[in-house]
Amino acid sequence: MTFSPKKNVHPDTIFVFLHGGGYCIGSSNTTHRIGLANLSKITSCTIHSVDYRLAPKHPYPTALDDAAKAWKAIVTENPDHQIILSGDSAGGGLSLALMMRLRDEDYRLPDAAVLFSPWTDLTCSSQTYETNASKDSMVHHTITNDCSNHYVPDTFDKRSPLISPVFGDFTGLPRTLILVGDHEVLLDDSRMVGEKASAVGVDIEVDIWPGMFHDWWLFAPFVPEAKQCLRKVADWI
Repeated sequence: MTFSPKKNVHPDTIFVFLHGGGYCIGSSNTTHRIGLANLSKITSCTIHSVDYRLAPKHPYPTALDDAAKAWKAIVTENPDHQIILSGDSAGGGLSLALMMRLRDEDYRLPDAAVLFSPWTDLTCSSQTYETNASKDSMVHHTITNDCSNHYVPDTFDKRSPLISPVFGDFTGLPRTLILVGDHEVLLDDSRMVGEKASAVGVDIEVDIWPGMFHDWWLFAPFVPEAKQCLRKVADWI
């Protein structure tokens, strides 16, 4: 699904977006429609949102295969554009996995990446699952465990970088912005990616928002920080 701003200030820049929902729910037209419309409006960029097939009917690696197919088609159609890969939650983790796969295939990488509250560790073992359990109103440990089990067949290791990119090699990945709330159970998923990517020379910023819960950027105009977050993205690109 494509979202286009009425005033396209950046006609040569497009986003490719991978939505969240634990790999099990969500779509461009339901859970993410308003958020993506706001992102397009505030960044003045066209957004191509990819509706990959969902678990448990379509477990790993279906979502990654669908994302790679869509990415390659969009790149072919827009060879002269700056292309930014973006995603939230599971879609943020999927974005990182996609970039690792594209790099290893020697295929064109995004010019930059913007990740909102990415889910990068499907073993669900970081400390903030416990320390932020009472603060994050959007995500509970049982939800992440259930979604992880639905997405990852028993024949695969959840520590595989294309499933849990936090365990992967970030060498050569593009300039990246991660936006995450300090009340999120997934806070460590972002912090660990930032530390590991920075250690191998990736230009990465992990922007931690005080008092924010998982995926708060979707809730404009009800949460003032949602639009502030999108303005940060607009300034960053």
